[in-house]
Amino acid sequence: MVRFYSFSILIFNTFLSINAEKVCELSTICGNAASIRSQMIAVRVEQERHGEILDDLSEKLEKCLSRTGVETKLYGKSCAEPSVLTQHSEINVIVVPEYSKHPFIVACDQLSHGGGWTIILRRTDGSEDFFRDWNDYKNGFGKLENEFFLGLDKLHAITSSQTQELLVLLEDNEGDRRYQIYDNFRIGSEQDGFALESLGNTSGNAGDAMATHLGQKFTTKDRDNDKHGTVNCATNYSSAWWYNACHHSNLAGKYGDNTHGKGINWYQFKGHTYSLKHAQMMIRPKRQCH
Repeated sequence: MVRFYSFSILIFNTFLSINAEKVCELSTICGNAASIRSQMIAVRVEQERHGEILDDLSEKLEKCLSRTGVETKLYGKSCAEPSVLTQHSEINVIVVPEYSKHPFIVACDQLSHGGGWTIILRRTDGSEDFFRDWNDYKNGFGKLENEFFLGLDKLHAITSSQTQELLVLLEDNEGDRRYQIYDNFRIGSEQDGFALESLGNTSGNAGDAMATHLGQKFTTKDRDNDKHGTVNCATNYSSAWWYNACHHSNLAGKYGDNTHGKGINWYQFKGHTYSLKHAQMMIRPKRQCH
């Protein structure tokens, strides 16, 4: 009986010891979490402070230029303006007042079809995930030197302030390159679901795979604006687009996926079961001739 009692005490003490260790571990984890949270708050405060400093410097610069009467155009509004056209780098800085008084960086194409193009979407190697939510597509994502999407907010500001041409460049895995131009590309506001409001007239050898999307609001995996009655097209095709019910073009599709409708598709060029190797969408202020 004494042995049994001693054995029970031993088990109980061992149990207490194990639980004490777990409590200590949890305490350490919670302490680390609190520390990380504190650091995150500090970083956010610092980011806000830097933003305020930039705002202050911008205002001081504007006041200085106003007082001296100097009308200095520091940045162009697009890749088509002379101040940007003369640059030899693909990555440039523009300012779109309708979007923000602060400049932002863009990727330009000065070689294709007369140059002056601001690249708004680029697919090259599948390094970027395009199956994203509404806020990501609203604000833009990716790396300008490779795969990215400029952002619907910027697109609305640029296309609503001046008539824009849209150039779509496509290439398959065999090196066959095609293009399609639309002469009046316009995107609505977020209140209107960033709808594809206008395309204008079109020409090119890729075929018109955008017409079926005209008038459609943008759809993402967390914002279903398409015309399909039973599924969210973005979720169904692991993408995001101006889906109807569902698509003829899907340039935000999954890279290299030849499953029906899920890849980087341009139906009039390669159908729904061929994911293109390269795809690029670009805009510039409308020209009278090409």
